[in-house]
Amino acid sequence: MPERDYVLEVRGLRYAYPDGTVAPAGTGALSGTGGREALKGVSLVLGAGEKLALVGPNGSGKSTLLLHLAGAILIQSGEVLLHGEPVGGDMTRLRGAVGLIFQEPDDQLFMPRVVEDVAFGLVTRGVPVAEAQARALEMLESLGIAHLAERPPHRLSGGEKRIVSLAGILVMAPEVLALDEPTAALDSQARRRVIRCLQSMEGPMILATHDLDMALDVCARAVVLHEGRVPAEGALPGLFRDEALLERCGLEPPPRR
Repeated sequence: MPERDYVLEVRGLRYAYPDGTVAPAGTGALSGTGGREALKGVSLVLGAGEKLALVGPNGSGKSTLLLHLAGAILIQSGEVLLHGEPVGGDMTRLRGAVGLIFQEPDDQLFMPRVVEDVAFGLVTRGVPVAEAQARALEMLESLGIAHLAERPPHRLSGGEKRIVSLAGILVMAPEVLALDEPTAALDSQARRRVIRCLQSMEGPMILATHDLDMALDVCARAVVLHEGRVPAEGALPGLFRDEALLERCGLEPPPRR
């Protein structure tokens, strides 16, 4: 893949939380040192239009990496490049380019009505409320959930919350979509609905998950993250046929490989 086609590139990223623990998504920028490293020299690339699976068990560093890519955590060591240019300490560049969907939808849904929630990011960017809500309704319609517009977010099902969270990010037109365990704790029907939604998306995407079967449905390439390192990467489904690798990295082989 030519370097000019990289949308995002991570080079030797290392990160340790102040007390050695991994903070939950959405905790904001941190710059602590001295704790157990959550990331230990991670490198990866994301090509234009590529859907990349970032696979690893809980605690492997997936959420920490996504928070870096979304500009929510300050870089301690290593580089993140956007279109070939290092972002350095300017997290605003990443925040404008990468839309992050948290593992817990309730971390993103807080307005009285779904349409207000989806429009919220646009309003904070200075878009008039009426225009923002009209664009939010268009996005909800495109995802097939316009009927939820007037519903309170806290009354939605788990699958509905995830797709509404996705709508709130997509309406901002990010260059890159980053999703943290989008099928976690969903029933089979909601899981299929989310997968169909992701399959229909265009543009580059990083999908962090330990659900390898879902990764096969959505992505053509995967990076394995284990204990803060990248022991392997490669094309799918071939990478997931390495049972010894998956077992070593704490991953359950998908039913189909």
